[in-house]
Amino acid sequence: MSSLPVGSGMASTLAVIRGVGAGALVVDSYAISPTDLKLAGTDVRLLVVVDDTGRFPLPAHVVVNSAPGLHPPESPDGTCYLLGPRFALLGRQFAEAPVRPAREEVRRVLLVLGGSTPAAVIAVLASPVRRALPDAELDIVVGPLGDDPQAVMAALAGLSGFRLHRAPESLRRLMVEADVVVTAGGVTLLEAAAAAVPAVGVCVAPNQEPNLSGFAREGACAFAGRAEDSGLPSAVEAALVALAADSGRRRVMGERARQLVDGRGAERVAEAIRTRLVQAPVAAEMGPC
Repeated sequence: MSSLPVGSGMASTLAVIRGVGAGALVVDSYAISPTDLKLAGTDVRLLVVVDDTGRFPLPAHVVVNSAPGLHPPESPDGTCYLLGPRFALLGRQFAEAPVRPAREEVRRVLLVLGGSTPAAVIAVLASPVRRALPDAELDIVVGPLGDDPQAVMAALAGLSGFRLHRAPESLRRLMVEADVVVTAGGVTLLEAAAAAVPAVGVCVAPNQEPNLSGFAREGACAFAGRAEDSGLPSAVEAALVALAADSGRRRVMGERARQLVDGRGAERVAEAIRTRLVQAPVAAEMGPC
């Protein structure tokens, strides 16, 4: 696999695609407008959009959105919509069925809030985690785009008994070892589900709410609230206390989450892309899924 620098704007991207003869363009960016997508859709054989808004239709050949409960538009206009947690785009290690410790009590908890969560938000939630589970081992993850570890340690001054992890290559080991996780509602929620770990979800960005609400409806997580809610720390603490007191609920929640996200979503999306490329040598000939 190789990479090429691309200038800003869709025109620069399309110029690179034509230069290398690529058959497909996969877009996963908030900076790409519907106008850009329409331009790309007429210029490439296959345009794939990774979406997290759920606002359909989209001008693409394939649309991927892993939030639960979504439905394609009534008139998809030839677009293939790959919707729901079975299409969650996770690393291949999450396809392996997790072997989890069967413990009645919560001995280990993981706090992970995505790739760019500030130290202040981590600190706001670490305190109720420790109050709810004073004797549990606490692992705290700082994402690759978050505040530096020194800032996080400063924000956590006074908190005891935790380990800080800076952008680990994979969260799977920490998730499989944890008895419960406090997580944001993006990719980390999907990874936790694939690891079958019961989760308390926190919405740190508006686009995460469909994921969290959907998983909560399915009994696959406990949705505590939004990062800006004044009552969030109390809600997180209460959710953790309730889960800690009910090992059966934790087990069922983890099993339900794993049923929703089996870790093979990337394989399904890749196969759909391969199939569409073989079936449609030109974009105009492409039909629905």
